[in-house]
Amino acid sequence: MRVKGKRSDGARAKHFFLLFALAFVVVILIKSFGSGSWHSKAANDEEHNLNKIPAASLTASKDNQVASDTTITKNEAVQDSNFVEFVFSNLDGESGKEGTVIVQLMPEWAPLGVGRIKELTGAKFYDECRVFRVIHRFMAQLGINGNPKVQKLWKKEIKDDPVKTSNARGTVTFAMAGPNTRTTQIFFNKVDNKYLDGQGFAPFGKVVSGLEEVIDHINEEYKETPNQGKIQNRGNEYLLQEFPRLSFIKTARFVSSADSDVK
Repeated sequence: MRVKGKRSDGARAKHFFLLFALAFVVVILIKSFGSGSWHSKAANDEEHNLNKIPAASLTASKDNQVASDTTITKNEAVQDSNFVEFVFSNLDGESGKEGTVIVQLMPEWAPLGVGRIKELTGAKFYDECRVFRVIHRFMAQLGINGNPKVQKLWKKEIKDDPVKTSNARGTVTFAMAGPNTRTTQIFFNKVDNKYLDGQGFAPFGKVVSGLEEVIDHINEEYKETPNQGKIQNRGNEYLLQEFPRLSFIKTARFVSSADSDVK
């Protein structure tokens, strides 16, 4: 009986040791995969990938995403072009009244600004953007995306370009809240605004077609009434409800110099 008892004790000890070793391995694995550093890396990877999603595809279903990406690829085919075609709608506040504006980007004026505009245009960011601030004989401002989720993807500010040309009538410039705060908002100078030069507003392009026919017909009805904070939070839902006759950009696409009819 004693011999049998000794063998039973040894088996139990071996069994206990195996269970202990297995438990130890499980604890190590849990700590490794559940650690803060691993979670942080995963979160950073997810945020990095999110920032690479084209803005126009964020609200697309899986069925539509392939078509959306194909369209963006075609747009990128002429992304080396320094001409952007803006199709405006609701001119003079009239539903369906449209016109086309061609803006020539000028990298020699503002290379950082042009770089950001090319990113935004390639992502179709300006599609459906309302011209929410229009001041008579001054400027027309736009550039808050109608989808708040899309807008948040572009909150990173870029550094200022030195002012190399004046804010003359027809030039296009980034709006800003101070030094190095440019993000997505831009404005069209409706008159010569030379005094803006000394405030650090660096034009990045100029209207070469459609200034009188389109820019001069952007609806001025609401002036500065739309609240930018509400646009950021609610997007076009707020603007369509409160300011339905705002002029807006229907599409913004790269075009070749030949397509722009600029000689």
